[in-house]
Amino acid sequence: MKVNVFTIRLLSEKFVSDQKFLNDFLETVEFIKSDVYFVEGEVNYWSVLIHFEEKKNVSFERTNKDVKEEDLSPEQWNVYKALKKWRTQKSVDDNVPTFMICHNSELLHVVVKQPKTLMDLRRIKGFGEQKVQNHGEEILAIINAN
Repeated sequence: MKVNVFTIRLLSEKFVSDQKFLNDFLETVEFIKSDVYFVEGEVNYWSVLIHFEEKKNVSFERTNKDVKEEDLSPEQWNVYKALKKWRTQKSVDDNVPTFMICHNSELLHVVVKQPKTLMDLRRIKGFGEQKVQNHGEEILAIINAN
């Protein structure tokens, strides 16, 4: 049995996205049980501990076989360029180097694997919970727009 901890922030601008992140996760695993705690402090939130098992038939794997730019189809190349443009703007907005947002290899794998949910995105090497929470919705929107 595995566990994962989720935070459901009560701030109106975070509440819906936190719930969506949890729901996306629950769609990809065999749910066993949950423990829920209300945490009071400077910012109040729900802490949700999910006990689960991996689904046996999940089609996404957290592998990173070498993918190169020249392997991309013309359609994939357009998505890759859109993701790189988004990453450049995000790095300017956040005043951080582009590699701090996403590495080229991570963007290539996103283009090839075409994740549909935040959980799919988390299964791509380099996309941990923090990166998915910070950038996942934007990345999925770019993929779906192209």
